[in-house]
Amino acid sequence: MRTLYIGGQKKKNSTGSYWKVYIFLILLLTGIGFVLKLTAPMIVENWINKKGTDTDGYAFSVRNVDLSLQNGKITLNDVKIFNPQTSSNLLETPNLTIQLDLVDLVLNQNKKVSITADKVDLYISKDLNSEIERMRATNAKAGNDVYLDVLDGKITKLNIIEKKEDQSRTMLELNDVNLKVKEVSLLSINKKSEFTLTSTVADGGKMNLTGKTHEGNGITPWAVHGTLKQIPSGFFNKIAGSELPFAFTESHLNAELTAYSDNGSVLGEITPEIKKLNLIQEKPGVPTQTIKRKLSDDLTFVLPFTLKDKLTVEYSETFQKLKSYKKYPAAVASNDATEAKTEVKAAEPVKPKKSFSFWSF
Repeated sequence: MRTLYIGGQKKKNSTGSYWKVYIFLILLLTGIGFVLKLTAPMIVENWINKKGTDTDGYAFSVRNVDLSLQNGKITLNDVKIFNPQTSSNLLETPNLTIQLDLVDLVLNQNKKVSITADKVDLYISKDLNSEIERMRATNAKAGNDVYLDVLDGKITKLNIIEKKEDQSRTMLELNDVNLKVKEVSLLSINKKSEFTLTSTVADGGKMNLTGKTHEGNGITPWAVHGTLKQIPSGFFNKIAGSELPFAFTESHLNAELTAYSDNGSVLGEITPEIKKLNLIQEKPGVPTQTIKRKLSDDLTFVLPFTLKDKLTVEYSETFQKLKSYKKYPAAVASNDATEAKTEVKAAEPVKPKKSFSFWSF
């Protein structure tokens, strides 16, 4: 006999079927997540390296990529920016961590990215200058660029290295570098950018820089201003790689730096905040002469420089001006009768050099 149910037929129990669907979806999403976790770094690495081979942008490469999307972090290992014609490295770092908010990058107009690195090596060479010239020539053709409103950078140690064909040397070591760039393009010449940089010099003292570009007449020149605070008096000799013909009486000093770009070159001046200094004059066959000079409003001291393939200090005019100056303040004779005289010291005769190469910032 068939059983009758009051109120209609008995409904089938579908709870078990729903649980099967839920479990299937969970397993599917877990599998997709697992696959993405394994393959996403490789996909990103291949995309970055492919982008680094484009002829319209800077050439760069990475070796490994670590992704932490939940924290918004991407770590690039063995990062290199190089000259594609010579394969010579222009910048390299063992690891570079990028901190970003994907939602902000997609939805918000103000795009901000932060980068950190333990160590960065920047190479000053002819390859760097030729790559900058190439970028200037191809900048008008650049299409798919990456623009950021703010780029924050923190570098534990920055080495600025002079690289020649037969040798290299570290000219300047900066620690605890903090960099902030506004309105920056990553794959072409920056047209409307400004930056601030603060750091400590490894040998002592601090270096701060600010810079800004402005576009006009088809060019985008930079204007840079900087300060050096309590740096050792031998700072200039170290970055020059040889002895300059000047000796400072202070053990530590402050200085100002101004520079601007002009048709592929950078012109500037370094002005130490000093009251007196000694001129070192060397001539073949005669002992080294030390000439003391006291500075005033009429007698000033600046170090002009020009950067093209290398940075050259053009000190000859400053040296001759100080050497030939005859009008001394009255206080010099009363305070120190020997201040305006020439002090002769025995030394091996060495032919004076005319210029030295160094990267001031």
